[in-house]
Amino acid sequence: MFARLFRGLGDSKWGLETTLERSYPMERCDDTPSLRRYYRTIMAARSAIETLTGKQWNKLPDVPAFDELLQNNYSFPLDVLLSNQTEVYEYLVHLRHHGFPSPLLDWSASPYVAAFFTFDDPAAAAERVSIFVLLQDTLHSGLNSAHLYVVGRYLRTHPRHLFQQCNYSICVMQGVVGDFLFCDHRGGMKDAIGPNGEILQITLPVSQRVPALKNLDLMNVNAFSLFGSEDSLVRTVSRRECLFRSW
Repeated sequence: MFARLFRGLGDSKWGLETTLERSYPMERCDDTPSLRRYYRTIMAARSAIETLTGKQWNKLPDVPAFDELLQNNYSFPLDVLLSNQTEVYEYLVHLRHHGFPSPLLDWSASPYVAAFFTFDDPAAAAERVSIFVLLQDTLHSGLNSAHLYVVGRYLRTHPRHLFQQCNYSICVMQGVVGDFLFCDHRGGMKDAIGPNGEILQITLPVSQRVPALKNLDLMNVNAFSLFGSEDSLVRTVSRRECLFRSW
C-alpha cells in the first residue's frame, strides 16, 4: 500500500528542500533545527497574525503545555504524539502558505497541479524542469534515523490547501529527551519511505512550457483555480491573451 504524491519544481537541478532549509540562515529561527525552539518562534508570531487576519487558533497548546506534551510522550513518533493536536497542523499549514519558513514540504495529490507548478515560473537558466513522485510505503514509513510522515488532506486551514489538493511531508528524528530535530528531506526521505517505497524524478524540457500550460488551462488548472485571488485571476487572463493566443 502506497501514498502517491507529486511535487513540481522549476529546475531539474533543484532538490527536495523545505522553505525552512532554503531560508536565509538568520531567518531559520535557530542554528539547531529543533521542534521545541521552532514552536516557540511560531507562537511568538501568533498574536500579530491573528490580529491582521481575524483568525484565531484557540486550541493551540501554549509553549509550556507543548513542552510538557513532548516531554511526557517522548517514546512516541511525532505523528502519534500530535494525532489529537490537529490545530497545530492547521496553524503550521497556514504559516506555510503565507511564506513563514516552514519544515513542511508541500505536495499535491494531483499530478496536473504539480505539472502547473513545474512550468509556471521556471528558473531563468533552467533547461529542464521536474516533477518528483513520492511513493511511500505506508506500512513501513520510518526508521529510527528518520521518520517521515504526511499531514493529510482534510485540514481546516487556508482555501489554497483544498484548491491545490495539498499534502505536506515532515521529516524528523528524535533528539534529546523531549524534543525532535528536523531532518534534511533529501537525506532523510531515503531512510523513511519504507523498504518498498520510491522517490522518482521525472524531468521535462522547459521548451514544453507553453503547450503544457495551455493544455492545463483547458483543464482549468491555472493560477486562478489554484490561488483564487484577484492577482491570480489577472495573471491567468493575461497569460491567455499574451502567451496562448496567436495575434
